[in-house]
Amino acid sequence: MIPSRTPRTAGLTLLVPLMLAALAGPLSARTARSSRVHRTRSDAVDGLVVDARGDAIAGATVQVVELGIAVASDTDGRFTLPDVPAGRWTVTVSHPGHRARAVEIDVPAAARIRVELEVDPIPIDPVTVSVTRRPLDPSSSPLPVASVGREDLDRRQSISLARTLERLAGVRTLSTGREIGKPVIRGSTGARVVVLSEGMRLEDYAWSDEDAPSIDAAMADRVEVVRGPGSVLFGPGAVGGVVNVIPRALPRASNGASILRGSVDFSTATNNHEADLILRGEGAAGGWSGRLVLAGRKAEALHTPEGELENTGFEALNGEAVIERHGGWGTFTARYLRYGGEFRLLEEDGPPVGEGEEPPLEEGPERKLADDRVVLAGNFPIGGLRLETKAQLQRHHLIELEDDPEALAKGRFVEVEIYDLTLDTGSAEVLLHHELGDGISGTVGLSGRVQTSTGAGLLQLIPDASMRGGGVFALERVERGRWTFLAGARADLEQIDADDQPTRSFSSTTFSGGAVFRAAEGLALSANVGRAWRAPTLFELFADGPRLGEGRYEIGRADLDPESAINLDVGMRWSAGRLRGEVSGFRNTFDGYLFIQPTAQVRDGYQVFRYAQADATVSGLEASVELEATPLLSLGATGETLTGTNDTRDEPLPLMAPARVRFEAELHSTGATGVRRWLGAEVEHVAEQGDPNPNDLVTDAYTLVHAVAGIEGRWAGRDLRVDLTVRNLFDEAYRDFLSRYKSFALDPGRDVILRLRMGL
Repeated sequence: MIPSRTPRTAGLTLLVPLMLAALAGPLSARTARSSRVHRTRSDAVDGLVVDARGDAIAGATVQVVELGIAVASDTDGRFTLPDVPAGRWTVTVSHPGHRARAVEIDVPAAARIRVELEVDPIPIDPVTVSVTRRPLDPSSSPLPVASVGREDLDRRQSISLARTLERLAGVRTLSTGREIGKPVIRGSTGARVVVLSEGMRLEDYAWSDEDAPSIDAAMADRVEVVRGPGSVLFGPGAVGGVVNVIPRALPRASNGASILRGSVDFSTATNNHEADLILRGEGAAGGWSGRLVLAGRKAEALHTPEGELENTGFEALNGEAVIERHGGWGTFTARYLRYGGEFRLLEEDGPPVGEGEEPPLEEGPERKLADDRVVLAGNFPIGGLRLETKAQLQRHHLIELEDDPEALAKGRFVEVEIYDLTLDTGSAEVLLHHELGDGISGTVGLSGRVQTSTGAGLLQLIPDASMRGGGVFALERVERGRWTFLAGARADLEQIDADDQPTRSFSSTTFSGGAVFRAAEGLALSANVGRAWRAPTLFELFADGPRLGEGRYEIGRADLDPESAINLDVGMRWSAGRLRGEVSGFRNTFDGYLFIQPTAQVRDGYQVFRYAQADATVSGLEASVELEATPLLSLGATGETLTGTNDTRDEPLPLMAPARVRFEAELHSTGATGVRRWLGAEVEHVAEQGDPNPNDLVTDAYTLVHAVAGIEGRWAGRDLRVDLTVRNLFDEAYRDFLSRYKSFALDPGRDVILRLRMGL
């Protein structure tokens, strides 16, 4: 049973132990410093960034990945990394139009470092942190990992994180209009995909198909996507993959100087008359750094080639405030993030409104979302170890409104709260990174989570409940000549205690093991086998009520078992001169695959859907290739195919996206003054689903053409960037197989998007 205190009181009660957990790191770090002064002293690391001709590169971003230290090179290409503790660290150096590099440095033995960057218009991140919780060359990962870096985020970021990622091979979007999207990785979405912000789980975007990750891509420096099981590192739920949103590193001041800078972004879109304004300000002085970001977004209804989709606009106000204290002892960061707004939803009986027609009297359903998070994080070198402590308090509050039919009959609009759901989550984790010498390194960690879920409104879809869970894991990496080995294991416990329902407890162990063989220069072969699992969600167990947005009456099953899966992944990556590519294949075998299915019953005017379990298999192929054809022209292509089978019934699984291929070409140049220009086109072809589930609505194949253009440089002493994107250039009429509107509405037509960024 849930305690009688209100959710807000429960959240405040949770915050106290979380703060103590995060602060435990600085205390232990200071104790270690007093006993091992000679092991933990810090130094400033100087360096120089040049191009292939030896000319200085100004404005390059230089970052110590493990510590989050970030500085920029000056007009002479020089930089200073202040307060770098003793140890071995990974430094990345990047600059627009150049290939980013990663180098390892030893402190205090590191002398001045010199980094040479080659011209390369294809952006690529030299390290990933989502596979091992510490920097790793992506070519050394047994699991496929891809990232969307700052360049792509600047061009394509929107309120929908999933939309920002869907250009990656194996990644699609389960969409409700353009503003709400859930990432789909290898056919898995919702509770099978873990979404992280700064390494901490986002709770909970799996309530329904109309809930998306509560984070704005404007807050990210890059987003990493791991395709495959991630339960060993990130706990239950990472069955299909992991999305890790990594924030921008805070600036560091050195040599007694201070930093104060900012930028303003403005964008507008023609299809839904969307307007976005993003303000950023950050600074550093002495041992302090901070940042403030505000993102306001407003849009009207979407338009299709057949007319307007009434009641599909939104308003949102998102933001971030962060402050950091750092020194030779490490860093301590406090961060507050806000994601919220009002999202209007199209109803199935609301067809497009043609030109000159009057919209219907009723306004339609609306969702009000408020997601608030406080994150406390510490990063402390202790001798040859590095201790990370993180704690998060999150409140996810969702209200769904409908028009009162009696008031509508009298010509008045009165909104009624149908659902009022609140999820309070307190979570914490401690990670200890170590190096054992001779190419052996790894991470051990433990994590815990406490949740309370409460509901109000006219309908009580799920009972009030409390959930708790925790786990412990270890992951080790071994380098031996041409071979890289990764192996890890984890143990977890989960418990759900719902009102008037039996307590359900779940436990499981997971593992992952893989190897990478560098067969030749630039060629790597990889293989990985891993087990992942998840406990049934509160909705899957105990739901009993109508889902108005989904148009169904949903009934859970209190006796559901946990879902587990064994995934086998093989791949090949190559990077030779101007050509880079990857091919991967996978087979994910599920025991107790959880899904919802329609029945012949009707309740309260809605068709009844019930949860069920079955053995299942999902398999597929993914490929991507990038080619710098000439110094002015780059080409790229991605493609994937996916098959899902309910082995118990010998029929296809629902909502397995059809095959897709994407081709792109881009012209780009950099002038003598450093001004960059680009012009490109993208062709995307999606096939018809040839093997659908009996309950799927099959959509026709379609081909879309998109175009991009932009320019970036300095004018009047300020950084200025202009991006122009045209989506669905030829106003193609189509229906996306993963669109929730596909049965009664087309997807959006042509959309011209203009983005401006100016440094302050």
